[in-house]
Amino acid sequence: MRTPTSTGWRFALGAPFDNPLALKSMPATLTALRADAIRVTHEDVHYEPLSSDAALGALLFALELLGRDAVDVAAMRYADRVALVPALDAARQYGLILKRHVDRAHRATPLLPASVKVDDAVAWVHAAATAVPESERDRFCWRLVRRLGPDPWCDDRPAIALANQQFGMFEEGFEEIEARAAAAPAPAEAALEAQAEPLVESTEPDDATPA
Repeated sequence: MRTPTSTGWRFALGAPFDNPLALKSMPATLTALRADAIRVTHEDVHYEPLSSDAALGALLFALELLGRDAVDVAAMRYADRVALVPALDAARQYGLILKRHVDRAHRATPLLPASVKVDDAVAWVHAAATAVPESERDRFCWRLVRRLGPDPWCDDRPAIALANQQFGMFEEGFEEIEARAAAAPAPAEAALEAQAEPLVESTEPDDATPA
């Protein structure tokens, strides 16, 4: 079986990933673990262990970290860079394969290289999801479901199914929860509002006595 680095599988990393107007988050960092596994750290969240280039690529796709500047290569130790940079390049190809498939116009038909089956892509996504910390996993999966779009696997199966949880059927409810969370005032603002008392001008004279 060919790998994403083989001839005919290379995807260019250009727009929209290098859009200068796009909002940019802090770059991710990679750390080499034992048994050739990798840890991705992004926005103070550790994703580990990632044991294959495909799983790493699916995670980069899910976190929108496929751009060349999305991972801080300079922060790697030289010894790690020798192994991690080739893995990162291969992982990006897997991520771009997923992106191309997800962005397809005809949702009923997969858009994957001939040697990649739908079940392969499903396995990549699930391997990435299992590397997410449990406290972040539900939110990650719901956001990834929305990124994958309707019927991502072209057979009506849930987009993600982990530990008897199926993600892909109730996206609207999750969007409502996120909308309410975004609309809620910050704790500090809420405390200030609770302490504030409206100033009401009294209409009675200071020396008024009860009748």
